[in-house]
Amino acid sequence: MQDWHDFLQQQGVTLLPQAGIKTTDTDAHTYLTSLSNYGSLSVSGPDTHKFLQGQLSCDLDKLASEKWQTGAYCTPKGSVIANFDLLQLDQTLHLHMAADVVPEVYANLSKYIVFSKAELAHETDTWVRLGIWGEQAHQALQAVVNIPLNEGALKEFAQGFVYCTSTAQQRFVIYCQPEVAPAIWQTLSDLAEPTSTALWEANQIKDGWLYVNGTISGQYVPQMLNLQELGSIDFQKGCYTGQEVVARMQYLGKLKRHLHICHIHSAEPLEVGMNIAGAGRSNVGQITSVAKTADNEYWCTAVINIKEAASDSLTVDGIADSTISLQPLPYTIDPQVFERIKL
Repeated sequence: MQDWHDFLQQQGVTLLPQAGIKTTDTDAHTYLTSLSNYGSLSVSGPDTHKFLQGQLSCDLDKLASEKWQTGAYCTPKGSVIANFDLLQLDQTLHLHMAADVVPEVYANLSKYIVFSKAELAHETDTWVRLGIWGEQAHQALQAVVNIPLNEGALKEFAQGFVYCTSTAQQRFVIYCQPEVAPAIWQTLSDLAEPTSTALWEANQIKDGWLYVNGTISGQYVPQMLNLQELGSIDFQKGCYTGQEVVARMQYLGKLKRHLHICHIHSAEPLEVGMNIAGAGRSNVGQITSVAKTADNEYWCTAVINIKEAASDSLTVDGIADSTISLQPLPYTIDPQVFERIKL
């Protein structure tokens, strides 16, 4: 993996301490970036589906070849440790998630997989991960692999695999073996503009999507992150870790806060975990993902109390000159989760 980082630096790419890359932003229409702020686990063996079915919030019986789905791994109390993309290739399942939560997920699953005929592998350093998106991203990818532009599409090639996370944005995640990553980068960089990882994160944020990182891991039930609207929770499957709490929130609870998209101007740097302040209270929410897209300009997701989210006076707590503009979600949240059902 060090060879890959050396290669990027030779290409004039600046590596960020928190992973990802920084380059000069451009007005190109198709972009390429490194996704070293993501990692993954793999599970293989005859009991793989049975084992994960009892651990994850998604229904593995609906997983098909050359398709992928989202899911979450929760604590027994229903809080999200990590959310992920679940990909099936041959007899192996890969879980793509934020890199800094991989060790905790690995440690937790390791406690239970010993009772199953399945093997768990930490593969963050096994693969190089790239992201490509924009108007010509699908066309550019044909130089590497012939993948359809379909939601949920997953395609394997000789040195890795690719999957589509948004047809509207033509957004694809590429997994490739480290030894071929430089050649793939050079091929794609002739067709797409290398740019900062922050622009990739901003693109996801505008879709109302985030990957839980180590700062907020274990703090929120899935509905607070809107995961029930993003296909990550299956309410018809059987039991899994945290299932009782998650189901109770959906059908009997009264959700008081959830994920919002924020466009923030701040002269001070923003980080995941910072509090959102309202007119009358200093802690009405928390930043859950952040991407700096220009000087003093950020796109973020934040879990904010519903009542205060209706206010137009939100700021980042402790940053007096910050301004927060809430943006519409590109999906609708079922109001059932905010109201108790009368039985």
